[in-house]
Amino acid sequence: MDFSLTETQQDLTTLIGQILGDRMTLQHLKAVERSGDAFDRDTWGELAKANLLGVAIPEAHGGLGFGFLDLCLVLQEVGRHVAPLPLVPCLVSAALPIAQFGSDAQQALLDGVTAGTTVLTAALTELLSPTDAPTTTAKADGDGWRIDGVKSCVPYFHVASHVLVPATVDDDLALFLVPTDAAGLRATRQETENFEPQSHVELDGVRVGGDALLGEVARGREMLDWTLARTTVALCAIVSGVADRAMRITAQYSIDRKQFDRQIATFQAVGQRMAECFIDNQGIELTMLQAATHLDEGRVVPLEVATAKFWAAEGGSRIGHAALHIHGGISIDVDYPIHRYFLWIKQIEFTLGSASPSLLKIGRELADTPA
Repeated sequence: MDFSLTETQQDLTTLIGQILGDRMTLQHLKAVERSGDAFDRDTWGELAKANLLGVAIPEAHGGLGFGFLDLCLVLQEVGRHVAPLPLVPCLVSAALPIAQFGSDAQQALLDGVTAGTTVLTAALTELLSPTDAPTTTAKADGDGWRIDGVKSCVPYFHVASHVLVPATVDDDLALFLVPTDAAGLRATRQETENFEPQSHVELDGVRVGGDALLGEVARGREMLDWTLARTTVALCAIVSGVADRAMRITAQYSIDRKQFDRQIATFQAVGQRMAECFIDNQGIELTMLQAATHLDEGRVVPLEVATAKFWAAEGGSRIGHAALHIHGGISIDVDYPIHRYFLWIKQIEFTLGSASPSLLKIGRELADTPA
């Protein structure tokens, strides 16, 4: 598989790299983390002006109409700059399924997403329940629906206008687009390792109209699997960027840092650790690009998605720990950037499944595949 970037893709990554590179200074990141929102609204606006929020949104809604792979390349740059922006929940977990399965009225929300005036999110996680088997329920109620359940770790809920909610409907699944100010919906902010604002969301008899249903109930399972696959690979794209930058910062530190009048990069233990980081970094990027390319082509590839998540979780964790260990004591200094990369890697490692459940999925897929 040829992973060479096209000229358009190179321009895309160069543009977002320039915007984020100019803005994501250490002082700026600390200021955003200290703010109540923990959401860099100014940079979000700059990305909207450059139409980078509409990379994978259809041209009819102001977007560029590019594919999922192009969006993953943008996310990779976001990871390289550890930019506190809700691109995965808004552009991947919510906007993509709306563009693919939503009604005309639901797709009208995409105009605001492209313009940077509307933020969307998705509630894909429940405590103690698999992401593909939510315990949240929806029951027909007159001409609408009643939704009950509890969701956890909902990113950027506090700035979103709508949240995508998977729910069980009898023996089926369905996705609902719920306004975040709906009656019966309560949210409590949660603390996260990388300071991403997330919320614990309770839905107690939330009443929505029939127009809140995304697509149709008969396609709920397909739509949820479609959404989870893309969200998982999008997170792998973020990790790919984070791990790549962490490895490069550490490599430069090992060149600059001297012990016993020698660069520590010349010590065999350090050199071997950095070589292992390079292999892990290549594994994370290549498996992510392979899964993203297949999904971009509309293929159902659970084995490739699980493989990418395994590499992002396992390889990312090894790179994160190596970066801390090689830096020594300075790695825990909050005025030095490397700790932030480690926290992002650890936060995403356990989002939508860590290495072990990813391996279980790979095993099941291989066992179910005829020889």
